[in-house]
Amino acid sequence: MDRRYLMKRLGLFFLPIVASIIFLFIFGGLLPDEMNAIFAFLLIGYFMSPLGREVLIPITVISLIQLHGTAFMVEDITRIVACIVFVDVMCSIFLLWNLDILKHVPRLGRWISGMEDYGRRKLRKSRRKRMSFFLALTIYMASPFYGSHGIASTIIGMLSGMRKARVWLAIWIGSLTGGLSIAIIAFTVGQRFLIDIFDNSAWKAISVMVGVGIFIVLIGSYWMHRKAKVQA
Repeated sequence: MDRRYLMKRLGLFFLPIVASIIFLFIFGGLLPDEMNAIFAFLLIGYFMSPLGREVLIPITVISLIQLHGTAFMVEDITRIVACIVFVDVMCSIFLLWNLDILKHVPRLGRWISGMEDYGRRKLRKSRRKRMSFFLALTIYMASPFYGSHGIASTIIGMLSGMRKARVWLAIWIGSLTGGLSIAIIAFTVGQRFLIDIFDNSAWKAISVMVGVGIFIVLIGSYWMHRKAKVQA
């Protein structure tokens, strides 16, 4: 393996991790000590648990209101949104830089490359389609669906053939819009209201069906394209 390629690959793999560690040190250092546990729960929960921002943000707001009321609402919303966007954006950039590794896996790699090429050719033909895909991904990323986070949205964007820069921009806009709207609603309308709506089996089932449906459409479209190509 070429040494320069190896160094580049290692850099693309570890740079998001190093940047994340630096952010966490700076963010933790700026936080008041009594808030460290609250925001550690938000960050770890959003990154590792199946719970989404539609549930974790209201839970975080409850803890902050119990701590110091709503006197620092603007600062609290800023901190919450910063955590959500940070996790989404760093997960996205890690995948955008490193998902190519999966292309070396037999069969799976051919499917990933084939889906990307197929989607890229379709989008290249129409500016309207490019804008539609971008808006759709941004809306999905901003929505309170169970699983609509930086990882799933990035994979959807890449498999649909979108350029990496546009995928990342959609993640930025969607994460910022979604996190900000939920945080504002949680502080003004009520946290229990959001938890009751989104933390139930019916909403989770709908969300999973939407996510699975998107992947089925993408994979099914490419499979039909391959089948038609073989028969031609």
